[in-house]
Amino acid sequence: RCLFRFKQWYQRRVRGEGEDDTKEDESKAIEFERTAEARHSEKVANRQRNLDAKTHHPPDSFFRTLDSSVKKNSVFVKKLSSLTEQNREKLIVDLNSLNLTKYIEEVVNAICSAKLKMQDMNCAIHLCSLLHRRYSDFSPLLLKTLQAALGNLNKDDKVTRVRIELRLLGQMLVLGIITDQKEGFTLLHNTLCKIVETDKDRLEFLPAMVSFVKHCGEDILGVQSTKNRQMVEQHKISLPVMKILSKDKQQIFADLLKEYSSGVILALVKLHNKLIKCLKHNKKTLLMKGEVSAEKTELCEKLTAQHNKLLMNATSLSELLDMSIPDLPSLQHLDDEELDSNSPANAASDLGEVSLWEDEDQKTFYRDILDLTGIVPQILYKKDKAKADQKAKEEEESKKKEEKENKEKLKESEKEEKEEEIITEESIEEEFKKLNIEEDEEEDEDEEEIVVTETTQNVNNKENPEGFGTSTITISNKAMMETFINKLSNISNRDLVNEAAQEFCLKLNTKSNRKKLVRALYGVSRNRLDLLPFHARLVRTLSPILPDIPTDLFTLLKKEFIYHLRKKDQNNLETKVKNIRFIGELCKFEMCEKTDALWCLRVLLEQFTHHNIEIACSLVECCGRYLFRSPDTHLKTNHLLDQMMRKKAVHNLDTRQITMVENAYYYCNPPDRVAYVKKVRPPLHEYIRKLLIRDLNKNNIEKILRQFRKLPWNDSEVAMYAVKCLCRVWNVKYNNIYCVASLLAGLAQFQETVGILVVDNVLEAIRIGMEINQPQYNQRRIAEAKLLGELYNYRMVESNIIFNTLYLVISFGALPDGTNPIDLPQDMIRVRIVLTILETCGQYFEKGSLKKKCDIFLLFFQKYLFNKVQPLPIDVEYATQDTLESIRPNITMYNTVAEVDLAISEISPQLRNLLGSQEDAEETEEDEDTETEDPAGDETPDEKEDEVKVNKKLEVVKCEEDDDFIAELERTMCSELTGRKMDSTVNKVNSSDLALPMNRGFKGHKIDGNSVQFSVMIKKGSKQQFKKMDIPVESEFASNLFDKQKAALREREEMKRLVLSQELRQEEEELMAEQLDQHKATPGYRAGERKQKPRKAPQLTTDMFNFSSAK
Repeated sequence: RCLFRFKQWYQRRVRGEGEDDTKEDESKAIEFERTAEARHSEKVANRQRNLDAKTHHPPDSFFRTLDSSVKKNSVFVKKLSSLTEQNREKLIVDLNSLNLTKYIEEVVNAICSAKLKMQDMNCAIHLCSLLHRRYSDFSPLLLKTLQAALGNLNKDDKVTRVRIELRLLGQMLVLGIITDQKEGFTLLHNTLCKIVETDKDRLEFLPAMVSFVKHCGEDILGVQSTKNRQMVEQHKISLPVMKILSKDKQQIFADLLKEYSSGVILALVKLHNKLIKCLKHNKKTLLMKGEVSAEKTELCEKLTAQHNKLLMNATSLSELLDMSIPDLPSLQHLDDEELDSNSPANAASDLGEVSLWEDEDQKTFYRDILDLTGIVPQILYKKDKAKADQKAKEEEESKKKEEKENKEKLKESEKEEKEEEIITEESIEEEFKKLNIEEDEEEDEDEEEIVVTETTQNVNNKENPEGFGTSTITISNKAMMETFINKLSNISNRDLVNEAAQEFCLKLNTKSNRKKLVRALYGVSRNRLDLLPFHARLVRTLSPILPDIPTDLFTLLKKEFIYHLRKKDQNNLETKVKNIRFIGELCKFEMCEKTDALWCLRVLLEQFTHHNIEIACSLVECCGRYLFRSPDTHLKTNHLLDQMMRKKAVHNLDTRQITMVENAYYYCNPPDRVAYVKKVRPPLHEYIRKLLIRDLNKNNIEKILRQFRKLPWNDSEVAMYAVKCLCRVWNVKYNNIYCVASLLAGLAQFQETVGILVVDNVLEAIRIGMEINQPQYNQRRIAEAKLLGELYNYRMVESNIIFNTLYLVISFGALPDGTNPIDLPQDMIRVRIVLTILETCGQYFEKGSLKKKCDIFLLFFQKYLFNKVQPLPIDVEYATQDTLESIRPNITMYNTVAEVDLAISEISPQLRNLLGSQEDAEETEEDEDTETEDPAGDETPDEKEDEVKVNKKLEVVKCEEDDDFIAELERTMCSELTGRKMDSTVNKVNSSDLALPMNRGFKGHKIDGNSVQFSVMIKKGSKQQFKKMDIPVESEFASNLFDKQKAALREREEMKRLVLSQELRQEEEELMAEQLDQHKATPGYRAGERKQKPRKAPQLTTDMFNFSSAK
């Protein structure tokens, strides 16, 4: 209820206030209407009186009664030349008492040439009205004078003169003082046209036009001002209008003035844009350089004055003509927002959420400082604290001047600016002299303190003549200080810094010790750059209690910097770098002004040569990021970094210096990078990547192999993605590439197509890499070469593929003159690929024809090396020597191309025999294998790669199906053997196929000519008898007998070979088991890898699978 009543009361009150405001506005409107009517009636009355004066001039007898003396008339004419509103009454009195019939021309000239002000115009018009009513010659003379003044209007005419004459003409026409209205309005129209045409650009007569429209616009133009129109429309009042001209003629004058007003508005917009541009430029210059030149400031002030004046007149003219002026951006709004967008206050918004520090640890190191004021008693640093308080007060007082001082220090040379200021040697000399003066003052203070201490010591000696305890105290103090200084080289963490600061404040805080500490910090070894952050932290920790330490230390560092800069020698680079990095560390701890560090960088950029390049890069790397990310120095640092990059482009720097400059620049201002969008993959794809990239190592190959076997290989998408991951071996750690090859070798036993696809993709990728030859793919190409070598180690590829790839690498696109862009002389990637392959699998090219092929390739490889830049880069040269010595310890390294060509020509016949005739190569390898104890057994290393694959011991995975198959096989074999035993008793044999029994002494069959002699057994009773019988060789009986004998002989030989081969296999398995036990500890070993094979079997054994070699 109370709330409801309060609302009602509040509404009534608001309604009452609104009603009061409405009543007040209505009363003002009524008062304005009355005033307008009174002014209109007065104008009408004056006009009518002036028009009637043409026929009502006084007679001549009237003028005889007036004073016609020359003196008084001359005085009156002089008064008219300087008439003012204050002299109106006196002038009217004189006018009524004087006879000016003979002085009308002088009176007209005096009025027209009088230096009238706008407040004096009403007085002048009133006098003209009185003169017109009394003297008939006044109006023609006045019109004639105005025609002479306005008819020859020029650009050089004064604006005030034109403004007065134009207003006089307009008001005289309105009030009827000029009786010849036609001539008067014609003169007015011509004058306005001339002003509009000649004043479009300069707009000098704009005040005259504004004054004319203000006082004569409603009467001559028939246009109400915006204010009057709104009042009429709002309050429904009527304002009287004088009908001097017709509406058509009024429209002519109105259109003319509106055209002029449109030009004024257009000029205002242009001037406004120009002023905004000037303000922006000056603001930017002020922020970047610290000051704006006097010329620029004066120009901006001039434009501002012109703009304000033009804006005021344009606004007045548009309002009087009831025209709208476009909305222009506020200069105050521009100064607050748009111009300040480049200011240090808004630099943080430009930087975004970037922190000053790389991580929290760094932020803690530079900002989390131990507060010694709560630990050290105040009595130990009372004087120093007083000095610090005084210094703080001075800083507070100088905060107002800080911006100006920073601007002076942040001045920089810009080519486009006329006020360019270049750092010269004179400015450096002045800075150096200032530092010397400060140091001399400090030395004087030290001398005074020494004198004081000596006097105090003398007093103490008088009090204590024996001097007991004084020497021991001084000696112990010096020893403690020396020990403390020696400990400074061992400060390596924040805790030690805090302990050192406490120890110094509690035990060693004297002025002499502070000087020693400053000297010790200043004299840190040039090779111990790692101590600079900790020493700077020590200074920062001591600064609240001992403010003179950072000041003295920075003075010494700056003095040494300027000293080396003036000396311009190319010595002591490490000392210079140490000095500038110390300044950078002090800047990050806020122990020196940021502007000082920027000044050092600016000086170095002015002399960007030799050592100054490295010094500047060291300063940027040390504190450049801190300065770049600080809002107050962001713009200046960014400008200096851009200048450094421009210097790099202009100066002829070497590769090392260019790299140094670019690293420093991009460390401070890293390039913008697009946010990485994580690719969304199916879960199974992610699992494959996890197994291969993250989980695979030497300890879980078998486990991951089982997981890969369980993949849905029938799904083509999954299979192709698995192959893709196996081919992209560069995603795997380099040391785990052999694990990928081992995994692939095991997987190829169950998925043959996978091994084929991977090998094809690797070979194709190696060739594509040579065709593209982009440095960004070098690491990928090395990984692919490593995988190819590991695939050979795990018997996934043959030796001819390896050698074909090696020859392709050194021959594809390689020209002796090095003009092919895919294999330039300075490009070493192909050399590294060859070395990677040889290092991976070259150890197996040690026997037989593989050794010869490898030796021949190494000759061509040495020849290829001579096509590269000589001498080779040191890392490539060392890698080549190490790799070749590992596979060929006794290799001959040639020094010239001619020696290599001679060696190649000597082995050319051997090369043709090795590569041209395959059969001869096989026989040669077999002979070599029989003569030497070749661990390859009865097979050659290169010609029987397929047989090596057959002999490879495959891994057996036990399963139920295999057990069932073996049991069924054993049952089948047993039944077959049993059946063969029962054949002689159960089955009847054809008599023609049986051989006759022979006695023990029978050695064979005798062949006599075309017959064969057989012994036939004949049984007579219980006795057996043998008779000889000749059978032709062509008979079926003889041929069947001979064939069965040969088949039995072959079977015996085969059985003998099988037995011996079984023994050899058992020996191999035993040897491999021993080697497996020996190599299990080695990380590079995997089952299926190429190993040293057992000694060869005796000559009686031959290949157990090569039946064609049996005789």
